[in-house]
Amino acid sequence: MIRKRYLAAAGLLTLAVVAAGCGKKNDAGSVVQATPTPTEETSVSPTPTPEMVNMEETVEKNIMGEKTSTASKVTIVNQTGSEIAAIYIRETPSDDADEDTADEWGDDLVNGMFTLKSGDNAVYYYEKPQSASTIYDIRITYTDEEKNECFFRKLPLTTIKQITLRMDGKDEDAIPYATYMTANSTKEISTLNDVKKRLGLETDEDSDSVTPTPTEAPDDSNNSNDSNNSNTDNPDPTTAPSDNSNSSDNNPSSDDPTNSTIQTAEKYIGMSIDDLAGAVGDSQSSEYDDDSATGTTGYYYYPDFTVSTSVDEEGNEIVTGVW
Repeated sequence: MIRKRYLAAAGLLTLAVVAAGCGKKNDAGSVVQATPTPTEETSVSPTPTPEMVNMEETVEKNIMGEKTSTASKVTIVNQTGSEIAAIYIRETPSDDADEDTADEWGDDLVNGMFTLKSGDNAVYYYEKPQSASTIYDIRITYTDEEKNECFFRKLPLTTIKQITLRMDGKDEDAIPYATYMTANSTKEISTLNDVKKRLGLETDEDSDSVTPTPTEAPDDSNNSNDSNNSNTDNPDPTTAPSDNSNSSDNNPSSDDPTNSTIQTAEKYIGMSIDDLAGAVGDSQSSEYDDDSATGTTGYYYYPDFTVSTSVDEEGNEIVTGVW
């Protein structure tokens, strides 16, 4: 009995060594691992799948308000020429509101979290009001305390995806106004004439609804061919702008290269966003907005202008506006 138990124990020890995959030494003393035969099943660790990154997502910064599942948002761009320290946004008081109500603005939305340099933008999250016709006022103050605070009034914020705060003129004579595009518009809307009317100033009746991005006047020394090309805002969508037109836009003698880029982009309204990107380069960031009524709208943010697009059911993305 003792001998049988000894042999059984020795057999179990041998099986344990083999199952542990310890291998065996050859004559040279090195360890040789057992190689599985083709009939043996081997466990293969799957190759990790790299995490896919959505390149269309926009990295937001300078966020104001509370980002919730029901919140709407609007991008506010500072093109006033000065650094903004505080931003206040409220519903426009009714005409018969008392003086105290008219002076109430609530809290500063920036609250020291950042300052908005000229050319920078902030994103404001807010809960939409019950009435879609509600209008809003914006008030800003500057980091330079010597500068007067500015007001932008009666804005249809709920229909706006991006609003640009601007100044008409310079120094103390400058008039604050805003330009914006709604989800359904293809041209930029300006509040400048409305502001002038409230101030009792002469208005430009030809630009009640549209104000082009402020730029310097073209140099009179440009040849007539350049002038003809600059007057062609929207070429036939089925044909690309001619090389002669592009070379005119990129004329190194132009006083404002940024304006030249915008003019080039405007020529691609009605054409593919890929064609526009091929002409002026890729945007710094982009985002998309899905609406059951208007469909999918894209927004491409360049340093000094924005491009809007519409996306059809087949995925074709067409430029609808540049501002």
